[in-house]
Amino acid sequence: MTWRRWIRGVCVAACGATLGGCEPAAISDNGVAAVFGGVGRGPGEFSYPRAIAAEPEGSVFVVDKAGRVQRFSAEGVYELEWTMPETAQGKPVGLAVHPDGRLFVADTHYHRVMIFDRDGRPVGHFGEKGRGPGQMELPTAVTFDRKGYIYVSEYQGNDRITKWSPALEYVGAIGETPVEGERLRRPAGIEVDDDGVLWVADACNHRIVAFDESGKAVRVFGRFGKEEGLLDYPYDLSLTPDGQMVMVCEFGSNRLQWFRKDGTFVKSWGRSGREPGCLWAPWGAIYGPGGRVYVVDSLNSRIQVVRAE
Repeated sequence: MTWRRWIRGVCVAACGATLGGCEPAAISDNGVAAVFGGVGRGPGEFSYPRAIAAEPEGSVFVVDKAGRVQRFSAEGVYELEWTMPETAQGKPVGLAVHPDGRLFVADTHYHRVMIFDRDGRPVGHFGEKGRGPGQMELPTAVTFDRKGYIYVSEYQGNDRITKWSPALEYVGAIGETPVEGERLRRPAGIEVDDDGVLWVADACNHRIVAFDESGKAVRVFGRFGKEEGLLDYPYDLSLTPDGQMVMVCEFGSNRLQWFRKDGTFVKSWGRSGREPGCLWAPWGAIYGPGGRVYVVDSLNSRIQVVRAE
């Protein structure tokens, strides 16, 4: 489980920034523990949030379509913000917190990964537009393995995952050949488990693909559909804290689904709508402590915190 997926602290509602009151109604067998955000460009508000990440100390980072990164406490209290250095060509869609505290931003339309300290000061970057070694096109997400290697997913042309050393040197590419007859199409959320297996949300193929450390596909599951157990544009994934299941966030079907690593469906949460417990075009979800999940409820311009026992 990477640091980007872990939030320390107690998750309670920040009432001043909560939609629908401080005690939203439970949805099915899962409850909404908290909601923060709202439509706007003021502190603590969002203009179409698209990615979330968390640091070991407990602060949460959210990037929205205004090209703005905001930092919140684990409870959803606004702390600070900054805007990406360049935004005219487009805005970022991916965030990840490195174990040393640096924030890696998939600066999608500038074909690079920007690195900041936790207060928003730029400390580095890597990548440039292209299809060759050390180049990238439209990066969507970043993650890390236990050895410190960095992985970046890309789409539109490259549709692959590139691997980089801890010193930001290009190592190689994963997923450039067809898997079960299909090339990756818009690989989105990615995460590496404790065994070194890279899990990929292959969004436009409506499936999950797992690669071993050699880059060989070792698991594939999912096909298009809106029924439970099928997938509809999976934009993100996260491993459960015990590492036994994969949680998938579906942009198309406005829900989260949980699968065992062999692809067996376990459960789902969410439905289309605007009230707490409903989702509208969610771009991402990450695990926090105590089995709670932070969901990027994009077109509702909020973050929902869900008890996902």
